[in-house]
Amino acid sequence: MPSKLFGLGRLQRKVLLVISVIVIVPMLVAGWLAAEWVSISFEKRLEQWIVDAARANQNWLQAYQNDATMLGRVLADDPGYVANIERNPEEAIPPPVRRISQELSINLIQLYTPDKKLLYSSIPVEVSALWARGQTEAVLKVVRKQKTMLAAVGITPIPRHGKPNYYLVLGSLLGQDFTDEMAQLSGLKARLYYREGKNYYDLFSAPGEVIALKHLSAAALERLEKHKKSYYSLDAENGQYRGLYMPIVDPTGRVEAIMFSGLERRGVQEVLTNRVALFLFISLLGIVIGGLTGLLLSRLVVQPLQYLRNGVMQLAGQNFSANVPITSNDELGDLAKAFNAMAARLREARDEQTQRFQKDKLTAMGEMSAALAHEIRNPIGIINTSAALLDKPDYAPEKRTELTRMIREESLRVSNLVQDFLQLSRHRQPSFAVIDPAQPLTRALDLALAGAPLVTVVRQFDHGDAKIKADPGLLQQAWGNVFTNALQAMNGKDATLKLRSSVENGQVTLSVEDNGPGLPADIMPRLFEPFFTTKEQGTGLGLTIAFTLVEANGGRLEAQPPEGKGARFVMRFPVCVETKS
Repeated sequence: MPSKLFGLGRLQRKVLLVISVIVIVPMLVAGWLAAEWVSISFEKRLEQWIVDAARANQNWLQAYQNDATMLGRVLADDPGYVANIERNPEEAIPPPVRRISQELSINLIQLYTPDKKLLYSSIPVEVSALWARGQTEAVLKVVRKQKTMLAAVGITPIPRHGKPNYYLVLGSLLGQDFTDEMAQLSGLKARLYYREGKNYYDLFSAPGEVIALKHLSAAALERLEKHKKSYYSLDAENGQYRGLYMPIVDPTGRVEAIMFSGLERRGVQEVLTNRVALFLFISLLGIVIGGLTGLLLSRLVVQPLQYLRNGVMQLAGQNFSANVPITSNDELGDLAKAFNAMAARLREARDEQTQRFQKDKLTAMGEMSAALAHEIRNPIGIINTSAALLDKPDYAPEKRTELTRMIREESLRVSNLVQDFLQLSRHRQPSFAVIDPAQPLTRALDLALAGAPLVTVVRQFDHGDAKIKADPGLLQQAWGNVFTNALQAMNGKDATLKLRSSVENGQVTLSVEDNGPGLPADIMPRLFEPFFTTKEQGTGLGLTIAFTLVEANGGRLEAQPPEGKGARFVMRFPVCVETKS
């Protein structure tokens, strides 16, 4: 046999040899039984798939109504909501829940009197038929800009208990894109028949036409309307589909719409449900394949694949010493060799990464130690020199007093440096609480200004009732470091601090701006580096500690260009949304 028979690989030639050796007895009886089983099983699985996908479409529509009902109850519980609509129609949805309504795609808001007279509508639409008495959910036909659409709405009485004074209708407008999205979601043809009187109509299947639901039998309609049960049909929609009709039932038990989800009767599913075609196909396939082929293939293919699978599982478990035995000289053998080579390269890469990490860690420790030693060396030198001078017996008393003061000051400087270093490397975990973001800022400012020269403070807090989740003590400490730098930079000369807050894009922003000399542009990238400072007596850890504390609380500390000539520091935190039980 040529080495490359018919262009087949070595493994494929082995399979072809096995199949050629084994003679398969035509399995006509087995083929018929298999065709019977496959057709029935496939039809059942097809029905189950259509039912499951149709439920997803139904849940999607009802989710619109449930969301509208939920939001309507929230607004109805607000005692001043109706008065607010009459006074300020643009604020039909209060700002705190406006974002929620946008996320829920609720774009229709209407207010009706008890006799269903329209008082307000956020979108100019014409409703052909209103909801029935007692309904809390509905699918309504509306006309907007001479275009017919449907609206999935929730109806909430105001007040919610007792005799209603108003009806609040919230919902989402549904067009052709709604059924198209359902079709993309489930892979099935979707149609929505809304109810008008005792009949049901489809607006979207034929643009510009209203199609009545007439092809269902009386028994099917009774099952849908009276028993509130779904109806599956192999010849749905005049025989074009196999699909499921599902009633959309509101909480009062009224069928307000019927949703159809179906699969077009064509393609491979028609072949797989045809017993004769399946019998011919399976019989022919049985002649070609045979029962013993699987046993022989298991020795040639499955066992090497099992070895390879075990090796992959070990490699996924971080065992880079995994090795796959090479049992053949074919494609599977080449695959095993490639796996072993890959595992070896991964071992080398892991070892190299470990060494690089150790080097980077030692380098970082060296840089930190050098910076700390540099900061400590000058105070220690002054202390040693002062102590040596104090040993001289003939030294003047006033000089001794000065040297003692210098020793005390430099010792305190070293102590503060060590304390800051320890705090930077081992800060405590935050104890989170829901707080007003301006609280730590104002407390830190009061402490910083105690005993300080006269400083003018301008406050402009516009964050309203927005809250954040953070540790107030740690944030007060971070703000204290920022204020210390600002007061030292202004040096008490016509000093002014501007404090501001705002809420934007779900974040609370708080800023402090001084009127000091400001920050040169070339030092901005290094501003939060440990031990970096432009002051003669500074340790360079204050802003680093503040940056670390803010990040530990889920925020962000930044230095931004000021409005004047000074420096401006900004903290940002995500808004905490409190849930009410």
